[in-house]
Amino acid sequence: MRLDPFRLILKSALVPLILAVVGSSGAASADDPATMLRSSIDEILSIAYSGHGNENLPARVRPSLEKSFALDLVTRQAMGPGWRQFSAAEQKRITDLFSELLIRTYSARVVGTERPKIVYGAPTELASDRREIPTRVTTSSSSDPIAVVYRLIKLPAGWRVYDVLIEGVSFVANYRAQFDQIIQKGGAPAVIRTLEAKLAAPVDSRS
Repeated sequence: MRLDPFRLILKSALVPLILAVVGSSGAASADDPATMLRSSIDEILSIAYSGHGNENLPARVRPSLEKSFALDLVTRQAMGPGWRQFSAAEQKRITDLFSELLIRTYSARVVGTERPKIVYGAPTELASDRREIPTRVTTSSSSDPIAVVYRLIKLPAGWRVYDVLIEGVSFVANYRAQFDQIIQKGGAPAVIRTLEAKLAAPVDSRS
């Protein structure tokens, strides 16, 4: 059964932790993935629990998200092999729409009733330029810790997150399963229409 990545992530109230991969600058966080992840989580949670609630939250977190999350890579991975069929203009449009959708969807549920508690595990080397960092997250709505794993890649600008796994389920893999069918049926125009429709629809805060 195909899982819907929006509902999988949002229902678990873990959006603060996924958004939290963004936001930090400085030499130490650029050179060390664990330091970047920790400082980014602190920064984004400070924004989320600053007392402003969801007011303009997408706009407030967008600069940090664009800086520290490899949105172009996430988009390419989510589209899968079909990405190579798109023109440069189509690729740019899809990246812009997909990035906006991620930011808006996360932001819809970023503020909870209580700041979550996070326990970090040791980074694992996946490749010379890739690391995986496990965390255990406890929120006010979860009776047991939830496993959230961040995968990071070393780019010229520093470490960036390119995938998130919640209880072993890859965010990127779920999107790829959905978009693969859309691409097969209608190519890039169908993907663009789907993304535009999602952005035009109101955010379901219960999702």
